[in-house]
Amino acid sequence: MKKYILLFIFFAFFMTFPSSLSVYATSHTKTVTIDDGFQELDLRNQLEIFFDQKHVSNEKILEKTDAFVPLSKANPSGDIADTVYWLKVNVRNGSQHQRDLLLEIKKPHLSSVTLYKQREGQLQKEETIGYRYPFNLRDYKHRNLVFTLQLRGDESGTYFLKMETDSFFQAPVSLWDPIAFSESNYMNQSILGVFYGIMLAMIIYNTFLFFSLREKSYFYYILFISGFTMLQAIWDGLAFQFVWGDFPWWALRSNVFFILWSSLFALQFTRHFLQLKEHAPVLNKIVTYFTLVCALCLTFSLFMPVGIMTMVSTVIATVFLIFLIVIALKVRLRTREAKFFLSAWALLFVGVILNLLAAYKLIPLTNLTLFAPKIGGVVEVLVLSLGLADKIKRMRKEKAHETKKYYVHTLMQHSFKQMSIMDELESLTEQGLTCLRDVTHFEKGVYLKETEEGWRVVSQIGSIKGSAPDEIEARKLEWYAYFKEADEARNALGMESLDGSTLSIPITGSTHTGLFILCSNRKDGVDLSIMDSILPSFIGQFTALIDQKEGLKTLKRSAMIDHLTKIYNRKYFLEKANELHEQEGNGPASLLLIDIDHFKRINDSYGHLIGDQAITFAADLIQDVFHEKGIVGRFGGEEFIVYLEGADKERALEMANTLLEVLHRESFPLDDGSSLFLTVSIGFCTTGNHREKSLHAMIESADTELYKAKHNGRDQVSAC
Repeated sequence: MKKYILLFIFFAFFMTFPSSLSVYATSHTKTVTIDDGFQELDLRNQLEIFFDQKHVSNEKILEKTDAFVPLSKANPSGDIADTVYWLKVNVRNGSQHQRDLLLEIKKPHLSSVTLYKQREGQLQKEETIGYRYPFNLRDYKHRNLVFTLQLRGDESGTYFLKMETDSFFQAPVSLWDPIAFSESNYMNQSILGVFYGIMLAMIIYNTFLFFSLREKSYFYYILFISGFTMLQAIWDGLAFQFVWGDFPWWALRSNVFFILWSSLFALQFTRHFLQLKEHAPVLNKIVTYFTLVCALCLTFSLFMPVGIMTMVSTVIATVFLIFLIVIALKVRLRTREAKFFLSAWALLFVGVILNLLAAYKLIPLTNLTLFAPKIGGVVEVLVLSLGLADKIKRMRKEKAHETKKYYVHTLMQHSFKQMSIMDELESLTEQGLTCLRDVTHFEKGVYLKETEEGWRVVSQIGSIKGSAPDEIEARKLEWYAYFKEADEARNALGMESLDGSTLSIPITGSTHTGLFILCSNRKDGVDLSIMDSILPSFIGQFTALIDQKEGLKTLKRSAMIDHLTKIYNRKYFLEKANELHEQEGNGPASLLLIDIDHFKRINDSYGHLIGDQAITFAADLIQDVFHEKGIVGRFGGEEFIVYLEGADKERALEMANTLLEVLHRESFPLDDGSSLFLTVSIGFCTTGNHREKSLHAMIESADTELYKAKHNGRDQVSAC
């Protein structure tokens, strides 16, 4: 059972199953004979062990010889107990000349290991090494625990190893010829150098990316792979050899500390990278609470007993594994991030499985299977880095897309601004064609209006039929030509003969039906991603303009109202508010700036259509709260502005808090039946009875307070 507990820990951290468990052909005699061709021998089947729970003296241990049992039968691996472990092995030099040998314990985490040689019925101490003692005190400077042995020709010797540990007990002991040991060590050091070089490069690379992009996922990722790499260095003995060899106190605690560290930041990275808050909110809460437990245990590991914290870290590692499995089942392959995430951990898991199969002799033990977990770890880090890069790339594309959308909307607004002062239908529709041509890069276009007689060509840009000498006169005739069907107009104007692209945009108003037709010789003339977002807006605004031309009241209202939220737009709001503000004798006044919190996340998670609906939903609630006491406008994007005539600071604060309460109570319904609670940040400014501040100054003050509200955590009010 203890063996499976230890195995489960290694699965939990997807790390290398100890290479020291490599199985070699061994003898089953109690005496190990060293021949001339000897290179390496795994001693686990030759070792005998005695569990010294009473801590008997070294002098009396020889009296317990009959109490020693074969190590392979006792199987103490995975024990955490206040026990001294005594190992015994008999070694005979089968050659006639002196042999120098190396005794290696391939688990460097043991707290104290003392080598004794039995001479004349007594134990003679050779050397004591381990995590309790500075690294520089070792005779043989190596990342693992290595002792030197000397046997004269045909000499036999009995050696005892006294072992103490503050964490899990393991005793993978091997006997080496020094030359074979050096060759093997050189190969292993080379592989480890490549591994740690790649890991260090990835840490540095992602650190630069973090400082460049300021993306929180990179921050947690850096902390995770740093802990992951340090944990490997601890298990390989390199951390004690090169980093903190003079600090035994920390060396004993470092393993537990970085197990907890890796679990903590791996989960934090997972939460942010996979956006669990949006895709699995319940699981996200559970993971959040567990990370708090990890952080608390991380602190405890600095002063609690090492044995206790080792057990705690074992439980944490087990739960961490369970969470990864649950998260994998939950997110599956629904997002690109999930595909990268599952691929990365799956590759590391394959590496661990290969190492385990080799350890149990089910597949050959080669350098590939021996270092498969490290290879999997490198691949995992690279894949997750690619996943982060892919995410940032898509974010940049979205940003570029948003920039382009902003440009297009600015162009449209400029065009509509020009159209708003035009009274003639011909000039209005021609300006609409020009706007669409600039947006889509289509070269030619025509606008048709449906009348009782049929479809009439109202305006046209570009030469559709060809460049005839009398093109201008022909164009004038076409403007007043009638066609029974829109398709007839296309044929008459030569559009059906084009090999490129054609775009039709219907306009249907309360008293007007029309059709924009644009064409291009290019087949890729339209950016559909942009068109999908602007066409509804264009159609809506153009239709509104057409209707407005047929009624002055509608025209005036369009100049006042924001098309999306149906509240005052910024321009009209400022005009109206300035008129109210400059009136004298009306007492105090307050101005509020209201901004929807984390609006970009809504757009990123649900799309811009839902984002627009969220803006409309918030606008309706703001209008319901403030319309009786003041005027409400959309200041830009997801930001709103409110002017409260005659409201002092207390009254404005009361109404602002009322809005927060309404938003806490009223949820924004989504198309799939679920709902989303929006929050806002509010900054406001109040002026006295004499209106000593201008409206512009009040806006600047309110904007400053809005920034404070956001900086202090959002979903709150800040007043100057």
